[in-house]
Amino acid sequence: MSRGSSLVKMVFTLFKILHMFNLLLYCKTSGCPQNWNTCTDPDLSHTSKSSNILLKDIESRLSSLERRLRAVEQPVWQIGTTHEDWEICAEGPCKCVPETKSLSCWRYGLLDVPPSQVVPNDILKLDLGSNQMTALHRDTFLDMTQLNQLDLSGNYIEHLPLNLFFSLHSAIHLRISKNLLRELHQNQFVKVRNLRILDASSNRLQTLPESLFIANSVLVLLDFSNNLISYLPNGTFHGLKTLEELLLSHNRLTTLQSGVFRDLINTKCLKLDNNRLGKLPADIFHQQISLEELNLRGNLLTEIPNKLFSSLEQLLTLELSGNRLTHINPLAFDGLVSLKELQLGQNSIKTLTPGLFDSVMSLERLVLYANSIEVLSKNTFRGLNNLTSLFLHSNRLRLLHPELFKDTPNLRKLLLEANYLSYLPARILDGLVTIRQLRLERNPWHCDCSAAYLATWLQRRYLIITNSTSIGEMNIGDNSKSWEFGAGVICRGPGTMGGKLLLRLTFHELCEGQWASMKGLVPRLPKDVLGTPLSSIFGKVAEV
Repeated sequence: MSRGSSLVKMVFTLFKILHMFNLLLYCKTSGCPQNWNTCTDPDLSHTSKSSNILLKDIESRLSSLERRLRAVEQPVWQIGTTHEDWEICAEGPCKCVPETKSLSCWRYGLLDVPPSQVVPNDILKLDLGSNQMTALHRDTFLDMTQLNQLDLSGNYIEHLPLNLFFSLHSAIHLRISKNLLRELHQNQFVKVRNLRILDASSNRLQTLPESLFIANSVLVLLDFSNNLISYLPNGTFHGLKTLEELLLSHNRLTTLQSGVFRDLINTKCLKLDNNRLGKLPADIFHQQISLEELNLRGNLLTEIPNKLFSSLEQLLTLELSGNRLTHINPLAFDGLVSLKELQLGQNSIKTLTPGLFDSVMSLERLVLYANSIEVLSKNTFRGLNNLTSLFLHSNRLRLLHPELFKDTPNLRKLLLEANYLSYLPARILDGLVTIRQLRLERNPWHCDCSAAYLATWLQRRYLIITNSTSIGEMNIGDNSKSWEFGAGVICRGPGTMGGKLLLRLTFHELCEGQWASMKGLVPRLPKDVLGTPLSSIFGKVAEV
């Protein structure tokens, strides 16, 4: 441990002792119990609380001071100024490549910068990643004005000296990810004017200073994901009109200032997933006219305000899964004229208003799995002529309107498994001529006459995809394609129908057998056809 660090720890320990002694003395003179932690005197409680706050503040300040002192005490390698220094560089402990003007100390187990290493000042690429360094001296990169790539990721660095990067006028790509950084100075990157990519993910940052990037007008990508950021000042991203990607995933954001993204007019990808956002300002995205991907997954959103996304005419993908949405406002998706994919899975949505998707006619993929939807009425998917994939599995669906899929003629993938469906209305699947995958398993299918339509549709489909001449010839268990078309439709009942594959049942078994006998039903077809497959019985009817 360094001398400076030891001194800081001694000061803090002394303060803690004085703090405890002060509380104990107060407790004794006030007649409190011997164990001062159990004192109930309101004045003492207030004093104790104030002292604890002060203690934490002093601890934070001393910890910051310790990190700074540790940086000052770090060794510095030799910076070469002549072309011959590349030959000396190759003799150092790290891998030096004069041809590419690069130096790699990646995964060398370094605790400090090696003092014996000579680094020419015209170096272009420097890799110090995946070591065990805890601090860097402010002169570590002194005069490296041509350096364009610097990697400090995967260390244990807690503090970056203010002027550490001041010589890096040519730096384009800077990686400081996977360290223990708790803060960044407001002028940390003020001299790195050509910076285009900054990766500061997986640190311990709690906030970002206002106008942090005021001098970095050519930034293209910022990655601050996997930090502890809970607050962003309004001017954090001021001036970043060229930024294309902003990654803020896996932080602790609870709110966003209305104008925090104001300058991000060319941003194409914005990731805010896995934060703690409960509400969004109505105009939060009004300036993001170039946005193509917006990820809000895994937050605490309970509603989507009308026209929240009205300015996002270029948006292609919108991710809202894993929130707490119970309903969607009728105009929530107004303006999303280019949207291709909409993710709404793992929410608590109970109903979908007919016409909700009128504004997203370009939609190709709609994900609604793991919600609480029970009924889908006519016009629910109105306007979705381009939809090819629809995920409705793991809901509570029990009723589907017979004309539900008339608005989705190009549907190729439909997932309806794990719901409460006991039957499908007649002709509901007739318009799905392009369907390639249909999942229907894990529903309580009721195999009586109401299941005749679905059985007929399935049998016809399997005769086509398996090239079989009859249902009896099909080897369903060994045909992977057949399972994609509902081969897993197993009857829940009634009676002896339970456990049977709907695909193999005849009209006699569905409408005449044990269930029909119990109900005293009269056969609807002549007895000479009761034992034939349903596909041959209803074939002509379906063609009409």
